[in-house]
Order: sequence, then C-alpha cells, then structure tokens
Amino acid sequence: MITRTLTLTFLALSLAGCATFTASKHASKWTIELASSAASPDGACRLLDEENRLMLEGAFASGKMDGTWTHWGSQGGRYAEWSYRQGARSGPVLMWFTPFAHPTARGFLKLEGAFLDGHYEGTVTRYYPSQALQSVRVYERGLLQSSRYWSPAGAEQPAAAASKEAAVELKVELTYLATLEDMVAQSLAQAHRKVKK
Repeated sequence: MITRTLTLTFLALSLAGCATFTASKHASKWTIELASSAASPDGACRLLDEENRLMLEGAFASGKMDGTWTHWGSQGGRYAEWSYRQGARSGPVLMWFTPFAHPTARGFLKLEGAFLDGHYEGTVTRYYPSQALQSVRVYERGLLQSSRYWSPAGAEQPAAAASKEAAVELKVELTYLATLEDMVAQSLAQAHRKVKK
C-alpha cells in the first residue's frame, strides 16, 4: 500500500512538474500480465501494483507499445489515456486531474490533444481544475506554431507569457508520459510475469 501511494504521489508530482519518478526502484514488486511468454510480447498487457490493483493497461505489437494505453489511479480513476503506433506515440492523448493535487477536480479533463510519429500534432488544449481554459497550443510536426494562455480568472495573457507557459507545459507532459513508458519498460525487465490468455 505504501509503495503504491508513493508511486502515485511521484507520478502526480511528475505531472505537476515537481518531481521525477524512477520505476526501477518499484518494478520488482509489481506484476505484468501479458498475452504471451515471448521475449518480445504481442497482445494485451496489464501492469498491477503489489496489491494487485491495475496501474497501466495497453497492448504490444512485436514488443513495442501499440494502440491505446491507460494509466489508472489506485481508486480506479483514469489519469491518462494515449496511443502508439509501432512504439511511437501516435493518436489522441487525454489527461485528467488526480485527487492528489486537486481533490475537488478529480476526474475532470486536464488536457486533450494528439501525437503523430512521436510528436504533438494539431491543437493541444489544457484546462484549469475549474474547467476554465488554461492554454491552447498548436503544433505542426512537433514544432509549436502558436500558443495562447489564460489566467485562472480568464484573462488572456501576453504572447511572451503564452510562449513560456507552452514550454513548461510541454516539458511536464512529456516527462509524465516518459515516466509511464519507463514503468512499462522496467516492468518487462523486473516485474513478476504472468501470462494471461
């Protein structure tokens, strides 16, 4: 229970940009359920904590993350959902507020956007816990084309503030997803493997 709470706390802090979580310290206590016993797994995958609670689920294709993956909280709420194609982030991404940092906004949408070939593509929208618009960023082939940022009270901020906020948000979001990917990689290497057909 303590390990699970610490894991989720570090992930929440990672999403907030306050900490970096290292899965290698915890993965040996987890269970990874796979569709096959192959060294390069194919099919469904579920990552469970030491109390057998679902943390991550998705699928592999030829040993690479593929399709939609979901990060679950210890109380069953979704924290993030994102997609891959042949190991590269590709497709929609959604993130929700967690009860750790924002108990009153639990389950509210925090971010919506999309990846293409590993980079943001198109519009990425972030919301405050109140669900007021926080920022809108537009990417083309991973490069920021435009950004707008609003204060919690709803006042649009100057372009320089929007650009600075876009850089901070991007770093936090990519760090969070990289942490989740590290959890999967470390689990493949260290967690108790269970084949589930």
